[in-house]
Amino acid sequence: MILTLVGGGAHRLLGTVRSALKENVFAGGGEIRLYDLAKRRAQAMAAMIKKSPEYARTPVTVKWDLTLEEALDGADLVSVTLLAGGARPLAVESSIAASHGFVGSDNISYPGAFLALRGLPIILNIARAMEKYCPNAVLLDFANPVAVLTAAVRMTTKIQCYGICAGHTNHGWDYNRILTGRDAYDPDYDLLVAGVNHMSWVVKGTIHGTDVVEALLRRERECPDWADRLAYTAEKTPEQKRYMTAGLHRIMDLIHNHGALLFSTEGDGFSHFYYEEKAAAQHACPRADWPELLPAAELARLEKSLAAQAEARRAEDAQFDAYAAMPADEIPWNDPLNTLFYVFDGGDVTTQVLKGLAGVQDCTVAISDLNEGSVTNLDPALVLEYSHRVDKHGAHRIGGLQVPMGVYGMTASIAAHQTLLARAGAEEDPRLLYEALRAYPIGADTRSAHEMWRKLLISSKDFIAPAFQSMPDYYEI
Repeated sequence: MILTLVGGGAHRLLGTVRSALKENVFAGGGEIRLYDLAKRRAQAMAAMIKKSPEYARTPVTVKWDLTLEEALDGADLVSVTLLAGGARPLAVESSIAASHGFVGSDNISYPGAFLALRGLPIILNIARAMEKYCPNAVLLDFANPVAVLTAAVRMTTKIQCYGICAGHTNHGWDYNRILTGRDAYDPDYDLLVAGVNHMSWVVKGTIHGTDVVEALLRRERECPDWADRLAYTAEKTPEQKRYMTAGLHRIMDLIHNHGALLFSTEGDGFSHFYYEEKAAAQHACPRADWPELLPAAELARLEKSLAAQAEARRAEDAQFDAYAAMPADEIPWNDPLNTLFYVFDGGDVTTQVLKGLAGVQDCTVAISDLNEGSVTNLDPALVLEYSHRVDKHGAHRIGGLQVPMGVYGMTASIAAHQTLLARAGAEEDPRLLYEALRAYPIGADTRSAHEMWRKLLISSKDFIAPAFQSMPDYYEI
């Protein structure tokens, strides 16, 4: 297998590659190609992979000083990891959204929509290059919003694209925390799911032969104070504990109030059922009708926060580079607290897909793709996240799935929003973008939303297609 990692210097990929090597994905040999505009980061990643204990036992080569064309030529699988435009535009847009009473995130939100407009030209450029250099390769999109980017590739190119998400394994932690009180991962859940990325629902699920919903409800009956008994590991901060416990409560609330089990507790997903609470919890400057994008005080706060993030990233890069320069036997490969090296039990979602495609082990994975009839109670044209069976012949849709009726409306609306957004970005059509924003199910018909759209367009003007600058003609009120 020839695996090309676009954004190959991303630190999280070291654990993915180590896991793939451990799971014998490259037992028959092959290449790992790292492509990153920051060549120094790709070089450091290559050094770390080659020093890893798993690499020493695997007949695979690593290449890194490559052009995009060289990285793609003859590849079997291409994985893309990126944050289009970097952290600053998303931070500014999320703050603009919060100041108008809306949630900001990198996926299901108005700022997520504008992140999509930045990412679509990048992912489509990669897919079109793949049509030339590796037309039979599979594209794994890990960049958010995965559903929008995946749909655009599927609609406009011949490349087979699967959208995957790190949150795929969240349930193995979250359900286990409720059921056992332990902050540990259980990989043995057998689930079929349907919905949208960051807000999918369990259609059918068991744990060790027991229905998951029944097990969760029984735990709640037998141990009403389960939340007070949670034993988080020592490295979790108080803020992390509060956030995670709140997510666990949401899982149970959604079962009781909507008859649906949430597959993965990403905050911007479940927030759509607790929207005012989530929006109020986000930092927001005082609400007012000011002409500028954000008041000076809020911009100063943002710049301070971004500077702190950049400094933390520089420190992480320096630590990574230091490890890359060490002798292999001095690197703490098995430190469970070292997230730079973490090897996930059974593999993260990328590893699971790789295992299936390499013929190591068939697996069931939640993938964002066009519906095309697999989720029978939603339009076939929508982009959704739903279960696929992955083997050496590809990813195969599992049919006969249905979104639970109690969450149907919200799920369908978000899917319509993301599908229209994919078309709008791919076609650079401002009218379609207007329709996509109007399809978002929270507050689209308010004056506040329209003012926010205007500010988001101004904020992102240096990053998105010029055609979208005419969009204000559609919604001035």
